[in-house]
Amino acid sequence: MKKLNTKQKVVFAMGILGVLIGIYGKLNTWEYATYFPFFYSGSTMMWIAFLPQRKSCCHPFKRKTAQKS
Repeated sequence: MKKLNTKQKVVFAMGILGVLIGIYGKLNTWEYATYFPFFYSGSTMMWIAFLPQRKSCCHPFKRKTAQKS
């Protein structure tokens, strides 16, 4: 697992909090429309924290120029 910067740690912590609220709501028999947005957005935020930085972006479909010899 790579080191996360401060922004990524905050997003990851918010994601964990959202998932915990969703699980708490599920266990306390909240309605589906009440707990599911917390759970879904929290799990998405946890996933987003591990996406690569914009600075390290690669272009897999970008054409490479032919080198002249």
